[in-house]
Amino acid sequence: MSFGKSPTRLRRGLLALAVSGAALAAAAGIAWAHEGREVHGFTFDVGFLVEPAYEGQPNGVYLSVTRESGVESGHGSAGGHDHGGMVETSDMSVEVTAEVDPIDGINVRIMPSGFAFAPERVNQADVDGEGHAHVYVDGEKVGRAYGEWFHLKGVAPGDREIRVTLQTNGHSEYAVGGQTVEAATTLSVPAMPPAPEEVGQVEAPEGMVVAISLELDPVGGANLMVMPQGFTMAPGQVNAPNVAGEGHPHLYVNGVRLGRVYSPYLHLGKLAPGINEVRVTLNTNMHQEYSRDGETIEAVATIHIPAEGEVQTDDGHGARVGVTGLANSLVVEVTHLAADMSASGVARRMALSPLPGESGGYVAPFIPTVPGPYRFRFVGTIDGLPVDETFTSGPGTFDDVRSATEAQFPRPVPSAREIAGVATAAQLQARDASDASATAVTVAVAGLVIGGLGLATGVGLALHAFRRRGAG
Repeated sequence: MSFGKSPTRLRRGLLALAVSGAALAAAAGIAWAHEGREVHGFTFDVGFLVEPAYEGQPNGVYLSVTRESGVESGHGSAGGHDHGGMVETSDMSVEVTAEVDPIDGINVRIMPSGFAFAPERVNQADVDGEGHAHVYVDGEKVGRAYGEWFHLKGVAPGDREIRVTLQTNGHSEYAVGGQTVEAATTLSVPAMPPAPEEVGQVEAPEGMVVAISLELDPVGGANLMVMPQGFTMAPGQVNAPNVAGEGHPHLYVNGVRLGRVYSPYLHLGKLAPGINEVRVTLNTNMHQEYSRDGETIEAVATIHIPAEGEVQTDDGHGARVGVTGLANSLVVEVTHLAADMSASGVARRMALSPLPGESGGYVAPFIPTVPGPYRFRFVGTIDGLPVDETFTSGPGTFDDVRSATEAQFPRPVPSAREIAGVATAAQLQARDASDASATAVTVAVAGLVIGGLGLATGVGLALHAFRRRGAG
């Protein structure tokens, strides 16, 4: 079962064509291929990261796992996403404080006991004792809290009740003895002028940078991850004197400042349908932007929020979202197959890593050194359900690994594998020979081997560097 190419895969295919120099092979009728199938209601899309795949060139196992937007997986008592339900637990409690910020909004602190925040596993299988919090103002839910600190912006003046509940990964409320694990506090919110738009700048310490990632949330909105370096988030020190290298990020959506980020993870629940630009700046305790040579330390990303009923794929399915967090629950076993499709005895289990820039995309990098068919077997769990799925290259699935000579012009260059074979034969011949001329031939062949391997390695590394630079 095959699915239409996404723009990401199309770009990767064009990059592969440029990097591998495979124009001649493409003219001969190569088709970019991958295999898709449904697993527990999720769509697996599998192939090589770079297609066509050639021996001796950097490549990897490519896996994409998606689900239809707004459709939750579930398996009853095994840990499905039962929104609005309760999950009984024990020895869990929570306290909450809320204070009006002298500059803008309300600073909320959530202090749980017997509970751990796990924003990286939101929407996944429930694990007792972990999850996130829901925040309510006067009984109306205003967002999720992915950490101990949460900044509330836009609260109307007056006496307000701030309430938090502790939720499972799948958004069910934790309960002890049938009572929701929650805490509430009240405060008087004064009428305050708008926060100043100009915050000023402070020279950033050497090495300070920030990156962000955005992923659609299947329940709604998007999940933001802020990844700073050379910077420490210090929400407990907000409005305190500046300390070099610490502070908090500010969040902008489509050019409008929406508030502060007090945790590496933040749920953006009110994004409009269409393209949204999200920008994050690193700010001091006193809210000035960190900058270097006048340039703000910031990161920008865009995300498309599908409208209700919007169709996004080419095969008639609704909009799909990537499933994250599987690098910790799935591994892939890679096996090279003989010509008769039997295992050659060479297999290796490899870890999967998230593929930057592709929600639900994963990669296990390796360099295929022998042409022919390969088998990818994915083992582990997804959403708490067992996975043991095998994908084999070949007609109707994804391409076998091709000999490097297919893409070489005008004269094929021996591969490292072929050179190694010549070297082995030469060594055996030299071992049986007793005269000096045989020894001289061996030395000459060894020199050829070393030079050829050096050339092959240099070309491979250069192509890999070019591909990484193009992907960046």
